[in-house]
Amino acid sequence: MKLEINQLSKTFGAQRVLCDVGIAIEGHAIVLIGPSGGGKSTLLRVIAGLEYPDSGDVRLDGESLRFDEQSLRIHRRRVGVVFQSANLFPHLSALANITLPLTRVFGQSNEEARETAMQLLRRFELGDHAGKRPAQLSGGQRQRVAIVRAVAIRPKFLLFDEPTSALDPEMTSEVLDMISELRAEGRDLLLVTHHLAFARKVADQIAFLASGQILDHAPNAEFFTSPRAPAVQQFLDRVLKY
Repeated sequence: MKLEINQLSKTFGAQRVLCDVGIAIEGHAIVLIGPSGGGKSTLLRVIAGLEYPDSGDVRLDGESLRFDEQSLRIHRRRVGVVFQSANLFPHLSALANITLPLTRVFGQSNEEARETAMQLLRRFELGDHAGKRPAQLSGGQRQRVAIVRAVAIRPKFLLFDEPTSALDPEMTSEVLDMISELRAEGRDLLLVTHHLAFARKVADQIAFLASGQILDHAPNAEFFTSPRAPAVQQFLDRVLKY
């Protein structure tokens, strides 16, 4: 994934959430870290085509992201997004949550969509839960179903927004193991996370976002050993203290 952003800004009312963000970064796994409220989720949503920026440009693999509705519909078909909460339809089974976009958006037959979904559910040890609704699943299982739904559309990019923020340690491990497996396949992914140990494990490149700005970015090892911005060093000192 080659991500290029130039002077990207976004406000919500009087609050400026992204302030002339600029970065050029490349890697199979790009991880965004930084303090809460720094703009990470908003930046990811802009890249996913789910938020309109006030100004600025985004390019993915050299292709400009155009923020008109027709172009965004095409872009969203190439991106699999997993949010902090699983965002599954509560009245549908796990299987139906996965097959719905395959049939409604991608035009697959019911049989083809079911086969795709069941193959992925079995692969990630969720086959026995295909008929369950989200309320019957654990938090970790819901997030894993959400990841399967994102993978099932065969996206060019996978985007994760704090996918383990609401999970206990055991469930967090289940979800991170799944993301690690997808990373090991060489899939292109952009991950927002507060799990720095996991970031160190999977990231090719790490970017630090605070107060709506990219303050530093570097290859994985260099980022942790030689941060260039004092704010990054202070953040790492606090977070890695224990």
